Amino acid sequence: MEEDEVLYETRLHISRPYTSNYPPLPHSNKVNQGGFLSMIKDKWSDYRSYSSKSSTKLRKNVSLFISLRGDYVAVASANQITILSKENDYQQPHGTFTSGGGGVFTSGVWSEFHGVLGVVDASDTVYLIKVNGEEIMRINKRQLRASSSIVGLIPQDGDDNDAQRSCLCRFVVITADGCLHLIETSKEPSASVLNSGLKSLGKFPKDVFCFDYSSECSLLVVVGSAVGISQSSVGNSAGSCLLSLWCRSQNLDLEPLISIQFEGLYSKSKDAALSCPKVLISPQGKYVATLDIRGCLHIFKMDKERRSLLSFACEEQLCSQGSNNITNEQNELLKDIVDFTWWSDRIMTLAKHGGILAMLDIGTGLKFQEHDHLYSMLVLDRIQQFQGRIFVLDSKVPSKPHRESGNVYNVEQITGGRNDQLDVSQLHWSLISVSKRSVPEMYNILISDCKYQAALDFANHHGLDGEEVLKSQWLHSGHGKDGINMFLSNIKDRNFVLSECVDKVGPTEDAVKALLSYGLQVTDQFRFLESEADEGSQIWHFRMARLQLLQFRDRLETYMGINMGRFSVQEYCKFRIIPVGEAAITLAESGKIGALNLLFKRHPYSLSPSLLKILAAIPETVPLQTYGQLLPGRSPPPRIALREEDGVLLTHLWNK
Repeated sequence: MEEDEVLYETRLHISRPYTSNYPPLPHSNKVNQGGFLSMIKDKWSDYRSYSSKSSTKLRKNVSLFISLRGDYVAVASANQITILSKENDYQQPHGTFTSGGGGVFTSGVWSEFHGVLGVVDASDTVYLIKVNGEEIMRINKRQLRASSSIVGLIPQDGDDNDAQRSCLCRFVVITADGCLHLIETSKEPSASVLNSGLKSLGKFPKDVFCFDYSSECSLLVVVGSAVGISQSSVGNSAGSCLLSLWCRSQNLDLEPLISIQFEGLYSKSKDAALSCPKVLISPQGKYVATLDIRGCLHIFKMDKERRSLLSFACEEQLCSQGSNNITNEQNELLKDIVDFTWWSDRIMTLAKHGGILAMLDIGTGLKFQEHDHLYSMLVLDRIQQFQGRIFVLDSKVPSKPHRESGNVYNVEQITGGRNDQLDVSQLHWSLISVSKRSVPEMYNILISDCKYQAALDFANHHGLDGEEVLKSQWLHSGHGKDGINMFLSNIKDRNFVLSECVDKVGPTEDAVKALLSYGLQVTDQFRFLESEADEGSQIWHFRMARLQLLQFRDRLETYMGINMGRFSVQEYCKFRIIPVGEAAITLAESGKIGALNLLFKRHPYSLSPSLLKILAAIPETVPLQTYGQLLPGRSPPPRIALREEDGVLLTHLWNK
């Protein structure tokens, strides 16, 4: 992120989904020909497989699945999925889906072109779901003929034009033993399943813990166990874990690029786990970062042309060297991490234990934009095709749900078996968007959100003009005396002040008078003087503004007189811009002779050219003696009282 950019955070959607704590026996949609006993045997086998696996496999109670362009965001809370859409700014659910089996969803990915979400739950069942939450199909591990647990899915429409033109949606299922299985389906329930038995990748790790696929770079990165892999095949580095990179060719085959061994803990041990295993390729493919269950972040620098993969920064190096472009302060930042994602190709967003959200430039070691204890349980993900835009999933559980208390406690997002499962039926989550904005954009956002004190602090910090805050405060005020004294009088932009005095109409007579008086006070120095030879355009701009203010003040006095002191904003706004002759004709047609007489007394010269039209508009039923004084005589009245003059400006005023 550049120096002239800042972060903009918006809470998009808040929900409290209902979930069930203990899943029932897994069920199958297929009835075996072997009869009832065979069906019970299959169900019990599924249940035992789920129970044994859930006791060792780490999972999240909440997960976040974002499509490539960010058109859809899916929030998985235990066994329920809420789908949000960019169309309504992620405010209202586009669809919801609840797993009947009750298993917690562990991974998921979008086929954005087809609008299909593929997810996997803890019982190794794959679900394909439409954006409206409707289930297309489900398939379990036994139907896939997989001998190991499912790690995740890869969509096949991100970078293949033929796949995009196809009406079929394809996902590749990766299992922990390194085998790939193809699922192909349409959006209709009569979807076909193809188990092509794709060959196992020979140099894949023995146990796959996590992986990431970048459609833009056509790269697959896998983290697994290094047991049984010769050190000569992966370079000089040694360790208990293996990180391997694979390049996807045009015929969808995966070709190995480079592998490296490192020390990390990715399988559950007796110690409490802080994080779920995770690995991510940076947006431009220059770095790879992986998080182990201890909350330790390992970073590797990648060179595709040279096919090299070097350890850039890991906990052991940081603690021993305290350098490598990372200071001791950042050493602690790379520990106790709950989740992470890439902000740009060299900037990472880190969610730390205790609710801390921070960003780290791994190239310079600069830490910035840290938010301390603002969150409870964090999950991070980014929009892959747009740098500088991430989503934060914040989750919390009431500490005492049976009491009316707003207190919450921080809970770990990682759970193992059913004994330590979190009561997610009380889980609250909120989706937060974090994006980069330029300094002027962020300043305008704070002002438009009426966060005036924050805007003033922001302006002072970045050397911006704080008058924009005063202008917004004035625009949102009642446009009366208080607003003039507090805001308008402190604004130095005279063009803005004059335009407000001329154009704005307060809610009351006093407010209108105060605004007109202040405008005349500002323009008092621009009275017309015959001896003055300056004919500059700026001088005449203020004189014309003063002319309008005089006219509006005069119209206000006339309006209040003909309406006997009753003020209406809507009626006054119309009256002050309508020609005086038209106003007189309207009064004459309605038979309001008293108001018409007052109008003639205040505006005799302006009404003289329209006198006959005005008299003709008076209904014949009105007695002549009531408006006899308006009839023209042989000679004009000896004297007409005029209001206070303002030099030659009043001459222009009446000629209007």
